Amino acid sequence: MVKNWLIIFLISFNFVYSQQISVEASTDSSYYLIGDYIHYKIQLRYGKGIKIDFPQVKDSIKSLEFISALQTRKSESDNQIVEEHEFIFSKYDSSAVTIPPIAIGYYLPNGKKRLTIKTNPVRIVIQAIQVDINGKIQDVKKPITIGFNWLELALIILGALIIIALIYYFWRRRKRGGEGERIIKKIIIPPHKKALARLYELEEKKLWQQGKVKEYHSEITQIIRDYFEERFGFLALEMTSTEILNELLKIKDSNGIIDLTRVFFENADLVKFAKFEPMPKVNEEMLKQAIEIVKATVPEEEQIEVSEEAGNV
Repeated sequence: MVKNWLIIFLISFNFVYSQQISVEASTDSSYYLIGDYIHYKIQLRYGKGIKIDFPQVKDSIKSLEFISALQTRKSESDNQIVEEHEFIFSKYDSSAVTIPPIAIGYYLPNGKKRLTIKTNPVRIVIQAIQVDINGKIQDVKKPITIGFNWLELALIILGALIIIALIYYFWRRRKRGGEGERIIKKIIIPPHKKALARLYELEEKKLWQQGKVKEYHSEITQIIRDYFEERFGFLALEMTSTEILNELLKIKDSNGIIDLTRVFFENADLVKFAKFEPMPKVNEEMLKQAIEIVKATVPEEEQIEVSEEAGNV
């Protein structure tokens, strides 16, 4: 008896909920011309708690050409949910078309079994455009008259005036610039002039006189290494003293400074690596050696100018 009553209850329960869901399909018209948009709408009404599993309508209607799907609309009325799906189709030949029923899945509250409900079929007729063979040729639809847009014209004129003004401005600026144009020459300072200027500047700093012996030797060797790089074109900054001397031996213009350069770097290396404290005379000699190294390697075409500068000093 309990089993029978339970079956009756479940049947009654499903019957009640089946009464709470309904579906209706419709179109915005029954007659269309070839190429017209066909608005196909499916309206669902169901009680709260029912879950809808809506199908792909695009794949279900093969007799029409799918155009687009509009946004789904939902509202609630009399404790029921109203859900509307709208799609746009079209057809490009004349015929009578029946849009077939579409199965829509749904689940009852707390139910796991998928149930279905079908839409009603919808019949429409696609008609060809009636042509009067004896009539005169005319457009299918009358031409649309577009009103004159004064705002658009004003913007075009304003844009053209701005472009003309900019062209005139840059033309005037270029013309004025051409009248007062000056030729600016790039001044290239020869390596020996830069090196000598830095050595004289180092002498003015009086670093070793202030007890900054290491700083003095580091800066003076840096100046000579920079000079060798610019004057002879090898990477003196990345070389040891021995490697620099080996490179100088390969250069014809540097033969006269090999011994002088060796003594210069030996003194610098003693201070740097052996923590040697040179006498003041050694510091003075190193500055003289550095100046002599630079002057002895000045290109021949600039030797006269260097001699004159030395005489003036």
